[in-house]
Amino acid sequence: MITQFLKAPAALAAAAALAGPLAAEQLYLDDATACDRVLISQDGIADYAGEGGLILHENGFSSLEYFCDFQPALHLDWSSYRVSDHTGRCELPGPQYFPQLFTVALDPEDPGIVSIWMGDPEPLRFFACSS
Repeated sequence: MITQFLKAPAALAAAAALAGPLAAEQLYLDDATACDRVLISQDGIADYAGEGGLILHENGFSSLEYFCDFQPALHLDWSSYRVSDHTGRCELPGPQYFPQLFTVALDPEDPGIVSIWMGDPEPLRFFACSS
């Protein structure tokens, strides 16, 4: 019962993130090879989130049971190399919260790729999906 209760807020947050991606028709996923599969299926985004795939939105990223929220909102512009810092937290079921600093890098040589540094040796990358 508690597990189902915890999944409900996760599902709602994932649905909210999916309803409001960064650009009106732009979708950003943490796996570029999943874009076609997600875009061709009516339930592609929900299925991807349910499998643990991450979807980027303007105030963070999420899957079905993992969320990271930050402020200020992202402003994606690849006209020049840009780096911005965002504060926030990540949440796992339980609930478990982790305060986090997110450093977002946008490189004009890699348009459509959002790199988010969170203290690991490599950034988490999100890729723009074309429809």
